[in-house]
Amino acid sequence: MFDKKSYTLYKFHKQINQSFQDKRELLECALPALRDLFKLDRVYFFNWQQEWALLSLKMMCKKEYCMDMQEDISVANEPAFLRQLLQQGVAETTYLSYTALYVLIRWQRPSVELKSGEVHSVLREKVGVLRLERFRKNRVFTASEIDLIKDLAQEISHNLCNTEIDQAKNQRLNVSTALNDLSTIFASSLRLNDGLELILKGVQRFFQFDRVHLYLTNSEGTRIKAVWGVDISGTVTQETGASRLEEEQQILKEVFESSATYRAARSIIYIPLKLQRTKIGFLTLDNILSRRKIGYLDFISLQQFASQMALSIDNARLFERVQELSNYDELTKLPVRRYFNEKFAEEIYRSKRFGLSLSLIIMDIDWFKQINDNHGHQIGDWALKAVSKIIRSCLRQTDVPCRFGGDEMVIMLPRTNSEESKIIARRLKERIHAITLPDRNSLEPIHLSISQGISTFPGDGTTAQELLDKADKALYVVKQRGRGDFAVYREVVNEVQPETEEKKEETSAEKPAEKEDSSSSTPQSTSLS
Repeated sequence: MFDKKSYTLYKFHKQINQSFQDKRELLECALPALRDLFKLDRVYFFNWQQEWALLSLKMMCKKEYCMDMQEDISVANEPAFLRQLLQQGVAETTYLSYTALYVLIRWQRPSVELKSGEVHSVLREKVGVLRLERFRKNRVFTASEIDLIKDLAQEISHNLCNTEIDQAKNQRLNVSTALNDLSTIFASSLRLNDGLELILKGVQRFFQFDRVHLYLTNSEGTRIKAVWGVDISGTVTQETGASRLEEEQQILKEVFESSATYRAARSIIYIPLKLQRTKIGFLTLDNILSRRKIGYLDFISLQQFASQMALSIDNARLFERVQELSNYDELTKLPVRRYFNEKFAEEIYRSKRFGLSLSLIIMDIDWFKQINDNHGHQIGDWALKAVSKIIRSCLRQTDVPCRFGGDEMVIMLPRTNSEESKIIARRLKERIHAITLPDRNSLEPIHLSISQGISTFPGDGTTAQELLDKADKALYVVKQRGRGDFAVYREVVNEVQPETEEKKEETSAEKPAEKEDSSSSTPQSTSLS
């Protein structure tokens, strides 16, 4: 049969020998049990920081509840108390007006460390102290009670060790699962900006950092191109690298060349993102506002995740580069027709929804076939490059030009009415007319010229096809007038002929012109218009 002490130990063991999420949950079960067993008025749990002889209060239990506490008590000036506590495992206070007993608790806590580039799991000893109080001075702790309390403390120590190990395993599993989910989301996002926003929000939300920043570098890793950031509010910011070159080089040297990237004491860590020898950028994670120490396990987990993140960023960059090449014409560096059609449809939808104006310019280079025939296709290519360069320099950032085919180009002008579009058309006309062909055989300079047709939403049409048709008809009127100018459809609508007659006249007008062009080896005038 069990004696009373064995029965009490068994009952206490059954009460606290269960699965707890963390140390706090275990103490919320163990401290009330001690309070009831020994009829205590209060019971405390302290973490003991031995290097500073400091008792750091974490939890207090009295009556029917437990509560978290935060208080540091120095015992550096009590050597006799410390000696007794360390040697015997218990110590009683002599300076209080009531009875208080201190009980030492030791347990093993799993941790990780980096040795020779490899992560190793280790068990580090942790020390805690229980303080049991009885307010009535005549209610001292008997020798049998103290002996039982020491055995119960051993039981708490054993369960603390198991709880810490389970918590560490669950934490690693949660971290691995979260990072795997983030990697999957990021890898499935082909757009770099969308992927970066998801990954930063996910890292900040899961690890509860105050701030997370991602610095993207150029391919050589010598300059910072862009900075992404997210804070505790979940707001994502983006800016271009605007720091001085000396500051950037110092930061990059510190991140990529220094091994001391883990700085938990400063509540900030740096994690380089590298793919073989290619420097992608680096992550900075900090708790500067909360001053919460960043655990080494978090650092190791994110460091292992960094290689996957670097690979995903590199793949996203490569995809965007390929997409960019497919969206732009190699010769003129202008968007191609497919890309323009997508943007044009989006802008028409936006203009309809918000009641905005929109203009479209269709242009082509006058007598472009004559340039190719008389001066060679290399000069024709040169003319296309020169005209497209002028177009790119004259337009606003919101305008979308396009090489529509051959020497025909189209420009979409969002939030622009017909009068404003004529200003842009006039600027293009004047600057392109200033271009001269680099033909050394010509005695006098040969100037380029363009013809332009303009249509405006919604007056000239409400669909992409209607606007293109109206701008093309305005362009045809300009060519009938002699080329080298521009016209708005609504201003020349009376000069637009029916489509059937237009095609007949265009066919009859082009045949003699082609004969005349082919019979002439070089233009006789100083302008092709």
